[in-house]
Amino acid sequence: MYTREEIVAVFNKDALKNGLKKYVDIMEYLHSTDVSRNIEFQKMYNHFYRMRQRKPEFYQTYYDYMERMKCSASTLTFEEVFFYIQKETNRCEASFSSKLLATLNPDKPVWDMFVLENLGVKKIQSSAKNREQKIVEAYQQICQWYNDFLGCEEASLILQIFYEMFPNVKITDTKKVDFFLWQHRAENNSLEK
Repeated sequence: MYTREEIVAVFNKDALKNGLKKYVDIMEYLHSTDVSRNIEFQKMYNHFYRMRQRKPEFYQTYYDYMERMKCSASTLTFEEVFFYIQKETNRCEASFSSKLLATLNPDKPVWDMFVLENLGVKKIQSSAKNREQKIVEAYQQICQWYNDFLGCEEASLILQIFYEMFPNVKITDTKKVDFFLWQHRAENNSLEK
């Protein structure tokens, strides 16, 4: 269980504060522009999520799909995004698929190496048998962890402190926990339910 001081220390990190501002900007911009054509939005998103060194065709496919799926955000699933991106780009993009989904539906968690590390979820190796199915199962495990965690006392304390420190930031509870996990990088730590 984290202490108040530990949680405050995580939320006081400059990287978290800067990331939070960038995330809010992305989310405000998302529904006011055509993300498939808006280069400024794409640069903000790519920088925030560190999506780089992809071919132009990848970016076009990714942002075209994001724009098209805006109207289906509440019913869109990780599997749909993941398999679409894989089929269209021939790339296995678990992390960026989750980020597209979580951008359109902020109640969904992101697949991020720091989140995986904090949750004790093992990264799926590129040589793994049934890799795609294991990725889908790992994302389901992440979602289940969030569902369980958001109902516990530890999450309540994290959310309370977030609100105290950032009262004007209106993001989902899932995103608040995402930000906490993203910046909580203690060695050998795993949040357990």
